[in-house]
Amino acid sequence: MSTLTNFTAKIHRFFYPVLFGGTLLFITSSCSGLQQATTESPLLVKNDIRINGRPTLSDDDYDIMRQRPNKGLGNVRMFLSLYGLGSKIGDNATGNWLKRIGEPPAFFDSVAFEATAAQLQQHYFNLGYYLVEDTAFAEQNGKKVVAHYQINTGPQYNISAYNLRSTSRFIDSALAHYPKELELGDALNAQRIEDEQLALTNFLKDHGYFTAQLGWVYFEIDTTGGPNASEITGVVDPFIFGGLDERQRISKITVRPTYSFQEENTVNDSTRTVHGIDVLQNDRLFRPGFLDEQIYLERGAFYDQNLLRTTYKNLSSLGVFQTVEVNVQPKDNALHATLNLVPLPKRSVSANLEGLGNSGSLGVGGSFNWDNRNLFKGGETLRLSLGGALTEQRNSSSTSWLIDARELNAGVSLHLPKLLLPKTLTPPQAKFWRPKTKLGTQVAYQYRAQEFNRFNFSTNLEYSWTRQGAKHVFNPAQLSFVSINFANDTALAPFLFVGFQNIIFATTAYQYTKSWSNDKTRYFLNASAKSGGHLARLSGLNEWNGNPVAQFAKTGLDFRVYRSLVRKRQLASRTFLGVTQSWNSPSGFVPFEQSFFMGGANDLRGWTAYHFGPGATSEDLLQSSGFFSAAPIKLVQSFEYRFTIQRAIKGAVFLDAGNMWLFNKTYTGTFTSAQEAAIEAGTFGWDSFYKQLGINTGYGLRYDLEFFIIRADLGLKIHHPGAVDRSNWVITAPQLRDFNLALGIGYPF
Repeated sequence: MSTLTNFTAKIHRFFYPVLFGGTLLFITSSCSGLQQATTESPLLVKNDIRINGRPTLSDDDYDIMRQRPNKGLGNVRMFLSLYGLGSKIGDNATGNWLKRIGEPPAFFDSVAFEATAAQLQQHYFNLGYYLVEDTAFAEQNGKKVVAHYQINTGPQYNISAYNLRSTSRFIDSALAHYPKELELGDALNAQRIEDEQLALTNFLKDHGYFTAQLGWVYFEIDTTGGPNASEITGVVDPFIFGGLDERQRISKITVRPTYSFQEENTVNDSTRTVHGIDVLQNDRLFRPGFLDEQIYLERGAFYDQNLLRTTYKNLSSLGVFQTVEVNVQPKDNALHATLNLVPLPKRSVSANLEGLGNSGSLGVGGSFNWDNRNLFKGGETLRLSLGGALTEQRNSSSTSWLIDARELNAGVSLHLPKLLLPKTLTPPQAKFWRPKTKLGTQVAYQYRAQEFNRFNFSTNLEYSWTRQGAKHVFNPAQLSFVSINFANDTALAPFLFVGFQNIIFATTAYQYTKSWSNDKTRYFLNASAKSGGHLARLSGLNEWNGNPVAQFAKTGLDFRVYRSLVRKRQLASRTFLGVTQSWNSPSGFVPFEQSFFMGGANDLRGWTAYHFGPGATSEDLLQSSGFFSAAPIKLVQSFEYRFTIQRAIKGAVFLDAGNMWLFNKTYTGTFTSAQEAAIEAGTFGWDSFYKQLGINTGYGLRYDLEFFIIRADLGLKIHHPGAVDRSNWVITAPQLRDFNLALGIGYPF
């Protein structure tokens, strides 16, 4: 057994006793907080907040609390117990550490209690409940206190009319084009009013009013027009602080692309003007024309705060500037814009080392990058990369661990801050989309002892841009060649490995990614489509130099929803559907590289990676020699309830369901009777697929280090479509093999 395997086993042997002992410690020491409490200084055990007689479901109410009870589960306040234990141990390293990760006793504070009651009443007043009443009292039982807050809101006032006016006729005409964000029937919410005030101010700044500020905008509210109704009038007064009611133009734009805060304004080169932009730099490090393409401000145009922000974001995203500073100053009844850009070093080296782990592998990987920035003085970056990984992976043919799985890769790529297209094919507005082009070539070598070694050469052209909040990635041409050598002849025939062969890929791909939100819900969508060998199919070219040309179509849809709940909790869901269709595979199988896999830390966490499916494939076959589960159809649905246990320690309860299937068609090859049965069991059917869904539940722990998250999910199988000699609903009689510990980095989705 390898050193890595021994280490893994030690972790597992250590984990469970510690978990049991820690739980026992929490329970037995849970009274330590009460030991420090007295009747004069009782312990706050609960905040009971009721709105109109019902417990609150609002995070805002809990955020208002000036004092909160210690966290715990029922009467077991785990972190209070740790603090109490640390206090008993004393002022030493162990005691201080326990107190640091624990919580001090939350003694009842009457001053904080009264301040909370007043703030709760003010909060609901700000929400438009102008007749709100509150009752607050503390219920003490010995050394414990329950704080009761009872709010009777009364009716909520709504907006019955909304008007805009200005003390300036110039601004009055501009307000005619303002898209009001407040609508009739909206609640008279103080926060909504403040948001409208900010939106109005930004609207003015985007339309030439450089001196506009929040103080220009105020609201008059009239609640006498009817029951629960209010008429509001937004007033814009530019003269209230001696401001100007005239729009201002940018008369001068100066760019210093080699700026140094240490040397300030020291510039040896002469000024060059391109399209109204004055460029001052040393050694002409950047082409002036390149800078013009990245700056959206125009000389002679009215001031536009939105274009100013967009310019800043664009320059910051280029990857060639360390600091971007944009200043606009009034001068001689006009505006002067100055952009100070501090470039990154011409060349740099970076290295990255990371742990790799899920339920199917464990190891370490790293990468080394050398960057040459601004290669052609147009913001280009040339990157040379070298990487590798050493992992211990599960053998595809058994449950044993396989040591010495190695991967090496090297690549060269050129990144351009534009769409590398003829001008006739480049839309004029593309300048505002933060366009990028990437040309790259990569070679990779993968070695798995006792199984195979694999070589991959690929070259790629990629366009990416962002428009209306959505990111688009288009690969018009990607060419790759895969060569594989198996360790022995018997490995050439295993089930589904027929698609794992020497093969050529010539693909075109597109990916659409967008995230958006409303209220307390955030959405994420990723849709992709890929086509391989379509030109070869049209030309009748099925192979080249004796190697088949992969001809397939692949699509995937990944949709996620994140719903914020009360007390900083979250309900997350993910739906994934992927389909790959082969056009000309002699065997009927989809190329291995374009197939889908199941199990592991990011989909069905009740199963180890690569050891589930397709369809109702038996668990015995999954453990047999020569079987590797892969399929062209994949469906996964996951739900996860996330919460905070204590500071950086997070918890989750999850439910996963899904499977993958083969197409209903004829597959050719040399198969054993068991493998033929597996093909039949793994075939998709509209009348059977829902019966073949694998289902698992489980509990997860996550440690948030801010820059990354360490995750451990313990999954338990509920429904196993491939169960042998027992019910498919394995939850009725769970066994040890029905549990799976999935380790991962980051959230599963």
